[in-house]
Amino acid sequence: MAKRKQQPRAAAAVPPDGSEQLQLARLVQEALLPPPIADLPGLEVAVRFLPTAHVGGDFLDYFPLGPRALGCYVGDVQGKGLEAAMYALLVSGLMRGLHKSNADPADVVASLNRRLCFRLVPGKYCCLSYAYFDVKKKQLRYASAGLPFPLLLRGSQLESIELTGHPVGMFNPCAFEQVTVKLRSGDRLLFYTDGLTDSLLDSRMPWTKGVAQLENLFRASRRLSLSLQADRLLAHIHRSRRKRNQLTDDTTFLLVRVL
Repeated sequence: MAKRKQQPRAAAAVPPDGSEQLQLARLVQEALLPPPIADLPGLEVAVRFLPTAHVGGDFLDYFPLGPRALGCYVGDVQGKGLEAAMYALLVSGLMRGLHKSNADPADVVASLNRRLCFRLVPGKYCCLSYAYFDVKKKQLRYASAGLPFPLLLRGSQLESIELTGHPVGMFNPCAFEQVTVKLRSGDRLLFYTDGLTDSLLDSRMPWTKGVAQLENLFRASRRLSLSLQADRLLAHIHRSRRKRNQLTDDTTFLLVRVL
């Protein structure tokens, strides 16, 4: 019997919407999310990450900086989708490579800005906040490059840590400021991108209403465990998503509780 001639195998067709590439990018992005830290006494951390599509321009990380210190950052790249996700990988990769042990957050953000400006991508920039927790001193040092003000919840009292700054990757040279906050046991802090507040309002509401809703939700859930509090905030985002059929922006937040 004559053997059937084997036809050459065609290359796998790429779906027109690029779903295979998006799925791979999503896997890479999820792999960069930080694992839980169980061996850092004095602090508890919970994070949530929800892009508008398969991938997004938000990113975050947290990491021990010695036995009694924690560093963490949250970032929001201009734009959405795969293009924003690729730039977010660049920013987070540069951030990971910076020296951060006991370094002032303002200096860390300034160093990141210089490196981004040397690798300029036209039309791209990133809002970012970086926090350094000294567990022994119960102290927070914080620098901002344009993200919304973090929230500090102490009992039922809520205040924002008001600090502004230019996004990184826009101007070089550029100086950044930082603040120092004395912490107490039981304090909870919320660092977030503006997608969180945007998701809590509709197009007819001013942005300040979204901030007010977030503050109310944060205060009302203060007696929950940190993980459940994060889930409660995420549940409100999902409800908003069902009402509007989509998220308007990537949503990322990081909660910290001082033990």
